[in-house]
Amino acid sequence: MSQGSRASEIPLKPFSQAIEAIYDCALDPSRWLTTIQMIALLLDSQRCVLGVHDYITGSNELTVHIGYENAHWWRLHEEKYSNLSPLFAPMQMLAVGAVATRAMLVGDREFEESRYYLEWVRPQKLRDVAIVKTIQTAQRIGLLVVNRLATKPRYGASDVNLLNLLSPHICRAIAISDVLNLKTIRSDALEATLNALTSGVYLTNRLCRIIYMNQAAERQVEKGDVIRIENNRLAPVDRLARAALVRAINEAIADEATTPVAGFSLAIPASQGAGLIATILPLAHGERQNLSGAFAAATAIFVQDPVAVPPFPGEAFARLYALTGSELRVLLAMAPGLSIKEAAEMIGISETTIKTHLQHIYGKTGTSKQTELMHLFMSSTPPIAAT
Repeated sequence: MSQGSRASEIPLKPFSQAIEAIYDCALDPSRWLTTIQMIALLLDSQRCVLGVHDYITGSNELTVHIGYENAHWWRLHEEKYSNLSPLFAPMQMLAVGAVATRAMLVGDREFEESRYYLEWVRPQKLRDVAIVKTIQTAQRIGLLVVNRLATKPRYGASDVNLLNLLSPHICRAIAISDVLNLKTIRSDALEATLNALTSGVYLTNRLCRIIYMNQAAERQVEKGDVIRIENNRLAPVDRLARAALVRAINEAIADEATTPVAGFSLAIPASQGAGLIATILPLAHGERQNLSGAFAAATAIFVQDPVAVPPFPGEAFARLYALTGSELRVLLAMAPGLSIKEAAEMIGISETTIKTHLQHIYGKTGTSKQTELMHLFMSSTPPIAAT
């Protein structure tokens, strides 16, 4: 299929099947391997990786990948090259749900000068990469990454469009898995599993009436400062949130494939500041029918305390001073006290490129030399609220 024809039409049947499979993964993460194969096929990609990394433990809570027949390259990436990638810092700066190709994150020259490209990308004859930020919390970051080999064209506008259509559904599924701590729910022990959760779970029918609440949900209702039950329906204390929740449930039931990016989560303010976040999952298809069949439910609503933006090193500083991903990467490389020459060798770009980035950073931060910049970076506590 030519690039032009890919731009003019989306294969609707496999696209719909992929979305259904994505939602099945929300409750059964073991299905992601098959699902990313479907995503890779849609995007004419020879590799696909889905990962969720835990900042606190330093472990990968979810890692599934296809296309790494030679496990040597995957081990090298995990052990050495992931932190050397010119894409590392820009990826951290993406918003949840955002889609980016390599060219959108870093220029050709900087990328092709890097050790990451020369020692890991080029030997494998890889051509291009596209990325979706799937989750970012105080504890976890998640990415979906697809690759094409050198025999294929770069990702174009049609591919970005297709990923933008898939992104909200992938993000919603990962967010729900995160609420469930990425564990699989099985219908034979469903009620016990739901009651073990710290997040409130509300199952509703097509009339938005509650047919089941777990113990955490009962505690939320008893407290009564954020959410209540009225006429057997979930009723946020905040009037605008109440109307928004009803609309979100109705839209999810009517046509889950058209739910907007913002639809997978909904803020529910408390009567006296703060509040909770609701995540809505339609239960009409696939593995989700384990919930639907057990309780005759149409939707599952997960309600939890909101989480802060993760403390990725330098992210708040970069946002405060409007640094680019490449500039942040140089700053992080030099933070331990490396010279320009040492930093250039470590991340695999030229000293001239490092100096150019440093001049831009000096201008943005109002500093004029490396010692001033590092003092500012190490001592700065940017007044940016978590969102």
